[in-house]
Amino acid sequence: MDLLASTSISSCHECVATLTLPLALFVLLAETAVGGMATVAYLRMTGGLTHGFLKFIAVTYLVLGVLALLVVWAGPPGSYRDLFPISQPAAGSLVFLQSLLVVALFVQVIMTWRRKEGSRLSWLVTMAACGVLLAGIAASFWPLASSAADGIVLVVAVVVSSVVLGAATTGMLLGHWYLVTPALTNRPLVRSIVVLLIGLVLQAVAFPLALGGLGHGSSPAKALGLSPVLSILWALGAVALPLMAAAPALATCRIRSFMSTTGLLYLAMIALLPGQLLGQLLVFVAAAS
Repeated sequence: MDLLASTSISSCHECVATLTLPLALFVLLAETAVGGMATVAYLRMTGGLTHGFLKFIAVTYLVLGVLALLVVWAGPPGSYRDLFPISQPAAGSLVFLQSLLVVALFVQVIMTWRRKEGSRLSWLVTMAACGVLLAGIAASFWPLASSAADGIVLVVAVVVSSVVLGAATTGMLLGHWYLVTPALTNRPLVRSIVVLLIGLVLQAVAFPLALGGLGHGSSPAKALGLSPVLSILWALGAVALPLMAAAPALATCRIRSFMSTTGLLYLAMIALLPGQLLGQLLVFVAAAS
């Protein structure tokens, strides 16, 4: 009987993970676009980015934003209320908020291509749209937390996830840009890798804590034990492997070995994208338990 119950619970977890895959994909794409634009804005302020890269990266994140909009449009987040207590008002606004971000990114592309770096106003509008969307995602998941303190940790985990995805994607694309123009200063790439490393360390702490505060509340170890396969794959893909790639990437970047740096960042992103996706599925499994 115990074996049968265990098998039934495992199947239930797999069912939740399968059903929530579109929502997890939307969160992944949206956080990447938001975190990527925030990383670019930070690197732009600190100097060293070329106009050509700004034009290229603006189009790239517009494409990601459009993909996220198509995913959330096809599967409205409010439809998952039967699986876990997602906030209906906040979840219902995500299609509009993602549309708002796409419009802001489109304007940013036009302004960047028409002017050297885009206007200050266009950057402020884009960052505001990014912040509102991220706040909408966090507000949608807030009811999943068992207390206000756990809700704050969950919000931190959402922000850190966006930072990690954005820094990894921007760093990898910037590394490829150095292969075309190797005479550029390495400072922007070093800064993006540092942001990525800090984000990965913070995520290794914040995510298990946030997971433990979901649903009726439990310890991080118990929450990770709900789906050992997802947990192990998350730990490898979202923390261990990216850290193993990003740490030497920082060293190679400092000696201007950009080909090695780009390859390492490419490996970090390859591991990070599925790792973050599986981590989001783990959140939904814990929230539905």
